[in-house]
Amino acid sequence: MIKVILVHPKYGGNVGSVARVMKNFGFKELRIVGDRKIINDEAKMMAVHAKDILEKAKFYETFDSAIEDLDFIIATSGARGGDRNLKRVPITPRELAEKIKEVRGNIGLVFGREDDGLYNEELDKCDLLVSIPTSEEYPIMNLSHAVAVILYELYISKVGNKFLDINIREASKEDKELLIKKFNEFIDKKDIPEHKKELCKIIFKRLVNRAFITGKEAWTLMSAFK
Repeated sequence: MIKVILVHPKYGGNVGSVARVMKNFGFKELRIVGDRKIINDEAKMMAVHAKDILEKAKFYETFDSAIEDLDFIIATSGARGGDRNLKRVPITPRELAEKIKEVRGNIGLVFGREDDGLYNEELDKCDLLVSIPTSEEYPIMNLSHAVAVILYELYISKVGNKFLDINIREASKEDKELLIKKFNEFIDKKDIPEHKKELCKIIFKRLVNRAFITGKEAWTLMSAFK
């Protein structure tokens, strides 16, 4: 079970937006290190239909108390390190989505302050660091946007393409062959040079084979060429 932990957030609007994206991707438990006053009118407005997550949010006075019952703790940061700062050598959200499948127990996903992020002493208490690849021109993301990106990767890794499993039949090999045949017959009847006819046939065949069209789309095009 993944718990989203916000460490001393400064803006109620961000907290409300975090609750909203948690609801979007099926995450339920929000922990906040800080004052309950952060759940203000702006937070409730930004949460929209995720006010229940704000109402059930758990508050803690210290970072240690917020993580003491967790089995695995993941820190997030926009500041990345290297050989001189091994504490800030991160993995990407997509890599996290794969690694987290092997983790059992209660997991904490920790997000730092909007201005200063997580302090080094807080990072020391975490098991893993995640950072979102961004443009060097403006690398630091808004808190709720960063939460959205990471929760999306965790969610899509879990559900795969199930949400796209709708009742659409892909065009069969026979559908495609018949479509190409009807197109070729259509082109043969046109008053254009032979070399252009052949080129049109080749291009159309490539387009059909590359497009992953549905059966319905293939038969609609056939009707037009008829």
